[in-house]
Amino acid sequence: MYYTAKVKCKIAKDNGKFQKVTELYLVDAVSVTDVEVQITQKYKDSTFDWELSNVAETKILEVLAANA
Repeated sequence: MYYTAKVKCKIAKDNGKFQKVTELYLVDAVSVTDVEVQITQKYKDSTFDWELSNVAETKILEVLAANA
């Protein structure tokens, strides 16, 4: 099953100000808890503040990749 996960990041700029960025991920997971685990694993070594703000189930059945 595929889920969309929105992650809000607060990144420090060179001038000392912060920039808020929202990143959207498509996650292949078995549950919302699994999505949380995968996102936490991805951001575990980050040096900025982040927050998983939304997880939603999608109607996507399969992701087709081009053969390289």
